[in-house]
Amino acid sequence: MASFWDKEELCGKIKKNNREEIQIKKVAKNGKDYVDIRTFWYDSDEDLYKPSQKGLAIPMEFFSELKQILLNIE
Repeated sequence: MASFWDKEELCGKIKKNNREEIQIKKVAKNGKDYVDIRTFWYDSDEDLYKPSQKGLAIPMEFFSELKQILLNIE
């Protein structure tokens, strides 16, 4: 199965439960860069995690703003 993104770089994972994990990636599509934060579900038939529709792709131009918001949560 071909990936939706033209380019992907996995930055980290957070285990949600036994069947799901959140993957954070730097991705690109049609020359535009994004941060993709998405829930992946475990497909036991294929022994791999697959992307769900639960997630968001944030344009890199807004990454600094997102980072500041997250830092303010603490």
